[in-house]
Amino acid sequence: MKDAVKFPVLPDLSDLDFLCASDVRALVRERRNHLFGPQDDDYIDEYMDAIEDLFAGRYPEYQAMDTAYHDITHTLQATLCLVELIHHRHFSKATPRLDADDFRRALIAMLFHDIGYLKTTDDTQGSGAKYTHLHEQRSCDFARTFLAQRGWSSEDIRFVEHLISSTGPSADITRIEFSSEIERTLGQAVCSADYIGQMSDPNYPDRLETLFKEFEESYRYQQIPHDEWPFASYEALLRSTPEFWSTFVQHKLNVECAGVWEYLEHPVTGENPYMKSIERNLTTIRERIARLD
Repeated sequence: MKDAVKFPVLPDLSDLDFLCASDVRALVRERRNHLFGPQDDDYIDEYMDAIEDLFAGRYPEYQAMDTAYHDITHTLQATLCLVELIHHRHFSKATPRLDADDFRRALIAMLFHDIGYLKTTDDTQGSGAKYTHLHEQRSCDFARTFLAQRGWSSEDIRFVEHLISSTGPSADITRIEFSSEIERTLGQAVCSADYIGQMSDPNYPDRLETLFKEFEESYRYQQIPHDEWPFASYEALLRSTPEFWSTFVQHKLNVECAGVWEYLEHPVTGENPYMKSIERNLTTIRERIARLD
């Protein structure tokens, strides 16, 4: 049994500041260095600084990220969830084994997985939410250019693109042509962390109305008739959320992603704070649905 004092324990999710990267940055570095040692970890600052600057509008060719739901908070929540999963998986002795380069590629993929919502300075119509239906491909396009400018190899860039492509409701991980089992495993981890990171957000029930507004803007941008909208209203989205979790997300997590989410259970304490938080959120959502009836 590992020493619980020495093995990193995740703080309560409600105690973490996801509005800026400082808390998540420290936890990512702690876990990465617990796995691989402190050498060659400068890229954590480089790319977390970059993602904060991009979201804040500090790159001259881009506006600040203006999506109310898919904001820096969601990206940081998903990133921490991914790193927690990878960290625990390593100590379970699961195969294939991941090395420091695999960790780096996965981290960057998660940091950039929603950057496709970003708008250029000359894009003046609406918010980035209009790109909901194609933001994964836009994220891949952005990451390809951004990483190539920083000397990444074509193989590493394709690796990152495949992981980004694993996210989103339209992705079918079983159909992605991963180059290796390690890449497939990390695609499954990124997908799992994307869903679990957002649905475990202590504020998730309160943010569903904001999520619906993003969907609504995308439906209108695509000129989808209202009677064909997947969610006709915030109330429809709210009512569908428990089933979304129990059917759609469970299929993603347990079939397409082969159950890698189970590594979120802490190897020492046996606790899974992410699933506990999701259960609390679903209880709150069911209570709100009951009040509508």
